[in-house]
Amino acid sequence: MSLTLSTLDHAFAEPDAETVTRTLAGLDGKRNLIATLAREESTYLQATGSASSGLTLTYQDGSLKQRYRSLDRTLHLSRATDAFHQYLRGDDSWQASFQWERDEEKLAVTSWYESWWFYIGALVVVIAIFVWWRGW
Repeated sequence: MSLTLSTLDHAFAEPDAETVTRTLAGLDGKRNLIATLAREESTYLQATGSASSGLTLTYQDGSLKQRYRSLDRTLHLSRATDAFHQYLRGDDSWQASFQWERDEEKLAVTSWYESWWFYIGALVVVIAIFVWWRGW
C-alpha cells in the first residue's frame, strides 16, 4: 500500500525511514508544526507540535468516528519517530505503545445574531428606514 508523508510545505511519496526521521526532527512548532504519514486520505498517523518541546500523535482509521489522539501531549521525538517507523513498515504494534482518547471534531454553532448576514441585513433595514424618513 502506498504511503505519503506530508507537511505544510512538502510531500514525499513512498518515504523511507530516513525521510520520516528528518521530517519529524524538523517540526519546530511554528511554521513546521505538523507531519502526516497517510495510507489514504482518511487513514493516517499524524504528529503535531515541536520536536524539542514535545509532540502529540493523532491517528485516524478510515473515518472521523475512528480518530484518536495520544493522551500524552509532550511525547519525546524518539517515541514519535518509532511509532512512525512502525506505521511505515505496516506494523500496528505502535498503537499499544500509547494511551489514546477519542478525538472528536467539535463544530462551533453560531447564533443567528452573531452572523455577518444579520448585521448586513440590519444595516440595509436602517438605511432603508433613513431613506424613507428623509426622502431620497
